Amino acid sequence: MPSRVDLIHGAWVLKPKSTKPTSVIHFIGGIFVGAAPQLTYRLFLERLAEKGILVIATPFASGFDHFSIADQVQFKFDRCLRSLQDTVSSVLEFHANDLPTFGIGHSLGSVIHLLIGTSLFCMGDCFSASYLKILASNSIGLILLGSRYAVQRNGNILMAFNNKEASLAIPLFSPVIVPVAQSFGPFLSQITSSPAILRGAEMALKQLENLSPPIMRQVLPLIEQLPPLYMDLVKGREDFSPKPEETRRLIKSYYGVSRNLLIKFRDDTIDETPTLAQVLSSESAISSQLDMSIRSVPGDHGLPLQQVLPDVPPAMAEAVNRGGEFLASLTVGTPWETVAKEVGNTLGADSSILRAQISQDVEALVDLITSWMVSNSGPRLLGR
Repeated sequence: MPSRVDLIHGAWVLKPKSTKPTSVIHFIGGIFVGAAPQLTYRLFLERLAEKGILVIATPFASGFDHFSIADQVQFKFDRCLRSLQDTVSSVLEFHANDLPTFGIGHSLGSVIHLLIGTSLFCMGDCFSASYLKILASNSIGLILLGSRYAVQRNGNILMAFNNKEASLAIPLFSPVIVPVAQSFGPFLSQITSSPAILRGAEMALKQLENLSPPIMRQVLPLIEQLPPLYMDLVKGREDFSPKPEETRRLIKSYYGVSRNLLIKFRDDTIDETPTLAQVLSSESAISSQLDMSIRSVPGDHGLPLQQVLPDVPPAMAEAVNRGGEFLASLTVGTPWETVAKEVGNTLGADSSILRAQISQDVEALVDLITSWMVSNSGPRLLGR
């Protein structure tokens, strides 16, 4: 029977079926698919929960501002964990803060965990203005602001690290996608600035949410994230913030999580794990205290997305497939084409049959991660 998934303060929670979790995971997914991790990473997260792990997966809308994404997902994680402490401890007889806590990131999610790890120590430029406003607006936020990020890590598991510039990650980005988006700029700006149109769109979306089956409503964030991203292109935004070189500088100067497991998939053509390993081991402030393991495992960039969802309605599977085809068309001929197709493949019509080899690879990946977590569940090691 599939694990139950609960939405708590904006985060998706998978609880182990045993009465007492042995550890906590903060999971952050990749670009686009990270908007609905409870669906796109379902098999991977369920397997982790079956190992006795309390999984907290924080969704995010894709965008160019990686600082903002880091702030949002960590804020959701902090609030969710505090809520679990208040409502679950008396039932399951555990205190979440007493459990070993690990971060797991896939692709962009690895970058976000690294930025969260830098924010534990950097005091000047690691909070976005939007997050400061959120923190200042409530009492929990004021506590978090006083301690930067409230939750410290026993370690991070960083899978398929990739931190290329937008123009390099997607070669068609600059010559094709940006000009097309900007050519529609005046039209889109007029639409989005019309109160009447916005109210109508909001009402239509609300009606769709109310009428759709629960699982269909969970798919909506995958679609809702695209218009704001498109509007950023219209406004001329073409670079991630921070830029890759700035991210490396922050890691070098401030990253403070000593224990790290870096996982590279052997058939991943866009992986940059060796670059990250070099920065951590020989250039960073944490290098003298670094406890880093690097593992190469079978599979490609989309391995953690593989799953079986036999109960998905055919209409929803077709809709998601079309979305995946659209994303793939934007990246045709590039290394990202395969990754984009995973958006559709994870919920597609063929997903009810999972090849035995893929199933074994997912199981092996989870075994590798949980084994490493067990051996690194002692007192939390921070660089400073």
